Amino acid sequence: MSRPSRHYRPQATPRFRGPVRSAASSSPFTQPLSFKAKVMDVCLVAVWGASIPGLLWLGSMGGF
Repeated sequence: MSRPSRHYRPQATPRFRGPVRSAASSSPFTQPLSFKAKVMDVCLVAVWGASIPGLLWLGSMGGF
């Protein structure tokens, strides 16, 4: 059997830290998003996607 090299480091085993705290169940991120929230997210992305090139265009027209 060959010996491990001197650079060998055994992998640490993850330790079990117990059950998830009950405070996490009251987090707003555990609830599924409503349809309205999803639509608002899509609208926000669309506004950002349109405003950034729009502002760049206005800046180039203004001489910047």
